[in-house]
Parts: sequence; structure tokens; C-alpha cells
Amino acid sequence: MMRILYRSLLKGPYMLNKYFVYFFLLLSVFVFTACDMIPGFSEKTEFTPRKEKPVEPVQVDVSNIKEQGKELKRLFADKYVPLEYSFQKNPFRSVVEIYKKSQQEEGVSSNPLRNVTLEKISLVGTLQGDVGIIGVINAEGSTYYVKTGDKIGENRGVIIDISANKLRIRQREQDIFGNVRSVIKELTLEPKEEAI
Repeated sequence: MMRILYRSLLKGPYMLNKYFVYFFLLLSVFVFTACDMIPGFSEKTEFTPRKEKPVEPVQVDVSNIKEQGKELKRLFADKYVPLEYSFQKNPFRSVVEIYKKSQQEEGVSSNPLRNVTLEKISLVGTLQGDVGIIGVINAEGSTYYVKTGDKIGENRGVIIDISANKLRIRQREQDIFGNVRSVIKELTLEPKEEAI
């Protein structure tokens, strides 16, 4: 197959076109490189300066400006007062800084359960009634009644489930690199020992 293609290219009509292209390229190279050797052809190396005419002064009609002079002075004499954009966010403040600041401000709360760590909170009991299950907890010597959805603990914990013997809390914990992850903690009801 290759032998047939090779012979057809050497003896066929394509061979003539191939030689024609090579001849044209070779001829153009010789013609353009020999331009410097043509008699009478020389590069012009002398610089002839152009004769410049003096610029005529421009006539400006200032009579209109003089008439409006007092009005223009009044307009431009006033001090510029920029508009206040108090209700729009500052484009030069970082969104991350705003978020961190809001998280720190949220840390201080009037709810006493938000300022206590979960290690200092214990589940004392649960109450069941028409409103659902209510948890009874002890935090630093004080007793509190909590329901599902209440916020508890320093790490922005939220009570997600209360059952007969345990209380589940979802809170956010931050590692040393600043990464925040959601963790579920459980407070279990410790059985009391009965006296015999």
C-alpha cells in the first residue's frame, strides 16, 4: 500500500505542484536578498528637516466667561460635602472580620446558661406534659428548665432532643487553626442510689 502511494506521488500530478512550490520559494528568496545589489538602489541616510511654521495664537472669546464670572465663583466656592452612606456596607471592610466580630459579640449573653460550659451542667430529671418533654438541669448550683431549641453552653450549643434519660446538644467547636465544626454532646440522667 505504501509503495503504491509513494510511486503515485513521485510520478503523478502532485509531483509537478510540489516542484512548482519549491521553485517559487527559491526564486523569491533570491530576488529579495539581491535587492541591495541593484545598481542605483541605495538607502537614503540623510535627514532633511521639515520646515515648521510658527504656531498662530488661538483667539479665545472670554467675554461670556467674564459675564458669568460671579455665578461661577459662587458655584465653585461652596465646600463639597460628600453623601453619607450609613445604611450600606463598607466595601473596604473584610466580610470575615465582620463575621468574627459578630461571633464574639454573640458570646456575651444575658442568658446564664450561655455563659456556662457543658462540663458544669448536669441533667437532674425530665418532665413530660402537654407541652412535650422538658429537661431539668443543674448549672453551678442553680436549677433550670429547658426545652428543645433552647441555647445552652459557651460554644453556642442548641438543645436538639430531650428524651426520658438524656439531653442532646449540638454545639460548635473551634480547633487551633480556627476551623469550626459541629459536634453533638449528650447529657445523661445519672440514676440515684436508693437507700436500703
